[in-house]
Amino acid sequence: MKIQYQCSNCGQKYQTSAMVGIPDAMYHLGNRVVGDAFYCEECVKTWADRNGKPFDEQYKDPKGMFVKWWNRTVDEQAKIEGKKIKKYHVSAWGDYVDDGYVEGMA
Repeated sequence: MKIQYQCSNCGQKYQTSAMVGIPDAMYHLGNRVVGDAFYCEECVKTWADRNGKPFDEQYKDPKGMFVKWWNRTVDEQAKIEGKKIKKYHVSAWGDYVDDGYVEGMA
Protein backbone atom coordinates (compact mmCIF):
# COMPACT_ATOMS: atom_id res chain seq x y z
CA MET A 1 0.00 0.00 0.00
CA LYS A 2 1.18 3.50 -0.82
CA ILE A 3 0.64 6.49 1.47
CA GLN A 4 -0.10 9.71 -0.41
CA TYR A 5 0.42 13.18 1.03
CA GLN A 6 1.05 16.77 -0.06
CA CYS A 7 3.15 19.66 1.26
CA SER A 8 0.90 22.32 2.75
CA ASN A 9 3.28 25.10 1.71
CA CYS A 10 4.51 24.35 -1.83
CA GLY A 11 1.81 21.86 -2.88
CA GLN A 12 4.27 19.15 -3.97
CA LYS A 13 2.60 15.72 -3.94
CA TYR A 14 4.38 12.66 -2.56
CA GLN A 15 3.83 8.93 -2.26
CA THR A 16 5.66 6.40 -0.10
CA SER A 17 5.29 2.83 1.07
CA ALA A 18 3.67 2.19 4.43
CA MET A 19 6.60 0.18 5.76
CA VAL A 20 8.46 0.09 9.06
CA GLY A 21 11.18 2.74 9.09
CA ILE A 22 9.61 5.03 6.49
CA PRO A 23 8.31 7.64 8.99
CA ASP A 24 11.69 7.72 10.76
CA ALA A 25 13.48 8.29 7.46
CA MET A 26 11.01 10.99 6.43
CA TYR A 27 11.47 12.80 9.74
CA HIS A 28 15.27 12.55 9.66
CA LEU A 29 15.32 13.90 6.10
CA GLY A 30 13.70 17.07 7.48
CA ASN A 31 9.97 16.66 6.83
CA ARG A 32 7.72 18.09 9.57
CA VAL A 33 4.03 18.32 10.48
CA VAL A 34 1.69 20.65 12.34
CA GLY A 35 -1.68 18.97 12.94
CA ASP A 36 -2.73 17.63 9.54
CA ALA A 37 -0.42 20.00 7.64
CA PHE A 38 2.62 18.23 6.18
CA TYR A 39 5.73 20.27 5.26
CA CYS A 40 8.40 18.85 2.93
CA GLU A 41 12.08 19.11 3.79
CA GLU A 42 12.64 22.00 1.35
CA CYS A 43 9.84 24.07 2.91
CA VAL A 44 11.05 23.26 6.43
CA LYS A 45 14.48 24.63 5.46
CA THR A 46 12.86 28.02 4.80
CA TRP A 47 10.43 27.83 7.75
CA ALA A 48 12.27 30.51 9.76
CA ASP A 49 12.04 32.97 6.86
CA ARG A 50 8.25 32.65 6.90
CA ASN A 51 7.64 32.10 10.63
CA GLY A 52 10.42 33.84 12.56
CA LYS A 53 12.15 30.76 14.06
CA PRO A 54 13.31 27.38 12.80
CA PHE A 55 10.56 24.75 12.95
CA ASP A 56 12.14 22.62 15.69
CA GLU A 57 12.53 25.70 17.93
CA GLN A 58 8.84 26.62 17.60
CA TYR A 59 7.36 23.29 18.63
CA LYS A 60 7.99 21.23 21.77
CA ASP A 61 7.74 17.72 20.27
CA PRO A 62 8.16 17.84 16.47
CA LYS A 63 8.87 14.10 16.21
CA GLY A 64 5.78 13.25 18.26
CA MET A 65 3.70 15.53 16.03
CA PHE A 66 5.10 13.74 12.98
CA VAL A 67 4.29 10.28 14.37
CA LYS A 68 0.71 11.34 15.19
CA TRP A 69 0.27 12.65 11.64
CA TRP A 70 1.71 9.42 10.19
CA ASN A 71 -0.66 7.29 12.27
CA ARG A 72 -3.71 9.40 11.32
CA THR A 73 -2.72 9.32 7.64
CA VAL A 74 -2.19 5.55 7.74
CA ASP A 75 -5.52 5.03 9.55
CA GLU A 76 -7.45 7.07 6.98
CA GLN A 77 -5.84 5.51 3.91
CA ALA A 78 -5.92 1.95 5.31
CA LYS A 79 -9.67 2.21 5.94
CA ILE A 80 -10.24 3.42 2.40
CA GLU A 81 -8.26 0.54 0.90
CA GLY A 82 -9.23 -2.13 3.46
CA LYS A 83 -5.59 -2.85 4.38
CA LYS A 84 -3.60 -3.69 7.52
CA ILE A 85 -0.79 -1.21 8.14
CA LYS A 86 1.75 -0.96 10.96
CA LYS A 87 1.55 2.05 13.28
CA TYR A 88 4.05 3.62 15.68
CA HIS A 89 4.02 4.50 19.39
CA VAL A 90 6.44 5.91 21.96
CA SER A 91 8.36 3.18 23.81
CA ALA A 92 9.23 3.40 27.51
CA TRP A 93 12.69 4.72 26.56
CA GLY A 94 11.30 7.44 24.28
CA ASP A 95 11.82 5.89 20.85
CA TYR A 96 9.03 5.64 18.29
CA VAL A 97 8.49 1.95 17.52
CA ASP A 98 6.24 -0.38 15.54
CA ASP A 99 2.86 -0.75 17.28
CA GLY A 100 1.21 -3.62 15.44
CA TYR A 101 -1.45 -3.37 12.77
CA VAL A 102 -4.36 -1.11 11.98
CA GLU A 103 -7.37 -3.00 10.70
CA GLY A 104 -8.69 -1.39 7.55
CA MET A 105 -12.42 -1.47 6.89
CA ALA A 106 -13.79 -2.34 3.48
